[in-house]
Amino acid sequence: MKISRLFKNFYFNSQRIKFSSLFIDSTIIRRVEYCLKMILAFIISGLIAYGSSLRHYLDQQYILCVISVLSVQETVGSTLYSCIQTTISLVPLSILLFLIQLIGLSYHHYLAAEILLLTLSFIIAYQCTQIQTRKMTLLINALFFATVVNQNSLPTIFVFLLLALFLIGMIISICVSILFFPLFATFDIEHRFSYCLKNLQGMYYFIIQAFLSDDRMSAKVSLSRASILEQMIRQTMILMQPRVTEAKYEPSRLLQKIFYRKRKHIIDLNIQEQANLINSLMFHICSLQIMVNQCQFNEYHTNLRNNLESSIYYLNSCQSSLISSFISSRSITNNELMYRLLNLTKAVKSVRLSYKNIRFISTNSLESTQINQSENHLSHAFFLFQLFYIVRILTEITTDRKYENNIENQQRNFSLKQYFIFERSRFLSAFKCMIIIGVGSMFVMIPYLAKIFENGQWVLIALCMTQSDTVGGAFTTMKMRLTGTLLGAMWSYITYLLVHDNIFQTFLVLIPWIFLFGYLRLYPKWAYTAAVAAITPVLINLGRLPYGDKLPAGNYALLRIEENLVGILIAIILTMTIFPVFAIDLLKENIQKSLQSCRESVDSMHKVYDELFHHQHLEKDISIYFNNKNQIKPFLDKQRSYFHQLISSQRILVSNASIEPTFCWFKNGFSSSRYNLIVQQQIDIFRMLHNIDATLICLSECSIHNEHELEFLKIQAADGLFLPNLHNELFDLSKQLNDCLQIWSYYFKLSQTRCYYITRGLIPHRIEFIQSDLLKQEQCLIDLNKTIHRLENKHQQGINRLFDQYFQQFNHDENSTIIVSYLQNQQADFILLSLSAMYYSITQLAYAALALGTTIHEVFELETTDLYQAF
Repeated sequence: MKISRLFKNFYFNSQRIKFSSLFIDSTIIRRVEYCLKMILAFIISGLIAYGSSLRHYLDQQYILCVISVLSVQETVGSTLYSCIQTTISLVPLSILLFLIQLIGLSYHHYLAAEILLLTLSFIIAYQCTQIQTRKMTLLINALFFATVVNQNSLPTIFVFLLLALFLIGMIISICVSILFFPLFATFDIEHRFSYCLKNLQGMYYFIIQAFLSDDRMSAKVSLSRASILEQMIRQTMILMQPRVTEAKYEPSRLLQKIFYRKRKHIIDLNIQEQANLINSLMFHICSLQIMVNQCQFNEYHTNLRNNLESSIYYLNSCQSSLISSFISSRSITNNELMYRLLNLTKAVKSVRLSYKNIRFISTNSLESTQINQSENHLSHAFFLFQLFYIVRILTEITTDRKYENNIENQQRNFSLKQYFIFERSRFLSAFKCMIIIGVGSMFVMIPYLAKIFENGQWVLIALCMTQSDTVGGAFTTMKMRLTGTLLGAMWSYITYLLVHDNIFQTFLVLIPWIFLFGYLRLYPKWAYTAAVAAITPVLINLGRLPYGDKLPAGNYALLRIEENLVGILIAIILTMTIFPVFAIDLLKENIQKSLQSCRESVDSMHKVYDELFHHQHLEKDISIYFNNKNQIKPFLDKQRSYFHQLISSQRILVSNASIEPTFCWFKNGFSSSRYNLIVQQQIDIFRMLHNIDATLICLSECSIHNEHELEFLKIQAADGLFLPNLHNELFDLSKQLNDCLQIWSYYFKLSQTRCYYITRGLIPHRIEFIQSDLLKQEQCLIDLNKTIHRLENKHQQGINRLFDQYFQQFNHDENSTIIVSYLQNQQADFILLSLSAMYYSITQLAYAALALGTTIHEVFELETTDLYQAF
């Protein structure tokens, strides 16, 4: 029974098997399984293509082997997704090509063939917004015309035979993906969820350890360990959202019930909710990391650490025990789960009680100046609030699950008008693609060029397969394709020298090559290069079999390299000269969108405060965000999800923009390091906005149960006894941040290339910087710096006044429990903690905005001024 369960888990990749042997549980094994699937698809397609009657109908049966190998993806969902999207595009195109062939298109109808090829290429490029689907559709379109115009006798159903090769190849890949070592996208998300959850707890422990360290150096050691785990978690999280998209084609809930039924009563999250949970926990644990990085290991911290150490370690132990039940493969009873939850609740109460006693003792002593420092009080209150909020998140998913995706799951109304809407940028991109395909078709249509380049079809195919949305993306694809072609051509020649034209032996020699590059294909930097290298020997060795020794084998390999090189050189020239869309332009457009998203978050932060506490400054248009309090959290989740999508795109665009000739547009070229820093600083800003929203939600729940107490504490805060008027601070900071974000967004827009304005059809007011632009930026940074000092000074003054009042009342022998309102009131205690955490988040938000503004100022000085010139 145990062996059967082990085989099921290993074969279906349903669970990460907990063995000490890395041979059983490792990334290497899963990559080997993927390579075996590629080889099986290659062998099965080879048997069908060359061991059946299919070989008598077409000379292009090697395409079946190529498509089956290319279509095998890492997960079943990814394979289904790519095959379905490709089929949806190829079927209507094939019907249209069949009608074209019925007209009688032949080699002598050069003009008609050219016009039809260009027209169809334009339609495909305009309608297919997904790059991979566009490439595959352009490929079959090019293969059809390259074959039809050069052969006088072809079956009428030639295009359907070609389509059949594609469909059979994709069916083979789907069957192999499902039947042999299937890795469902659903299981992959479950694996990533468990891995991230486990390592987030490890990161959490190292941060706790750093916080409780005796000195800064010991803390740095623990923080460095936490940073290593953070990088591992981020790398794992990158594919979580794409996997959610792939899993839409899988019976995810059914798979979860079959393979994860033991824990369905413990944590019953769908895969989107799992991704949201990991993102939310990452936000708050990284917030803990920020605070510890800035922590002052002074007298106040030492006193706090000595009194909280045991209770915080106990909290960590209880939380670790609860998380282990989420990812455990063994069954956990409800009683055991409730026991762990009860222990976690007790641990939270213990930490809160200890912290309350420390604050009360410090209030009574009133001697040390370190105790009265504002930054000490705020930063540690922020730290403890994050601890409690993380527990709140874990408790909610276990008891009263509130992770809903109402907004995301709303049905989108389909409109033909939206589907056929005209977009100038898409039109110009499609027109550019049409011209590139037209130039490539000359090597097929013109007899002289077709003779030199072996019918020239691979020049045309190279142009089809190097299409991209940006110049940088196209250059990256070209570099990878050329590298893969060189490697594959070398192996194809070696294969011929070893086995000549023997089909069976050719397959045996190609199998280890496909295995090697199938393994490399799962590395992101090698993905496209490995795919090209894997299929190039198949194309050369199997593609030349119908022609025998018409040309020496070495010539086929050299011709393939030559044709790809010619196609890539043509693509480089045309990509740069015909309506170029630079990645740097899309990057700056994307940054503008993320800055706009931050502006909306800043605006909603103020409006959420008004909505929750019914402030008199409530704006009338708040209904555009939400109609009641229950809609606040889904709104904030959607806002955060959109921001993550923008940030993910920015990381890719930074990589693509780094290989573009930006020296033509900017004074000092492109700075990848500074743009990567801008990406990280945007995340820091959004993280603090998220923390402010979290504190507001907690305060709103307190106000439901104890409205009068909250109003009393707000009056105290407004009178300066504890905190300044938070509404006014939020309102002023919101206005200032909106002004800054608007100026930064304007700078990114102003520095875009002229090509961007041409392709977008925009007429800019001006496209040159003047010195006053940078002066405005400098003034913004000065104002932000003043705001930070003002916030810190106001809170310090409030702390001083509060302690002065306590001191006077203690001198009059008043009851300490009456003087300190939070001592006997749990709601009041949590409200004060949340207010302190929110005020700290506001200050850190200003710091993050100042850091972002400084980096943006550096970028635009480098790009637009002559202050810095290389030797």
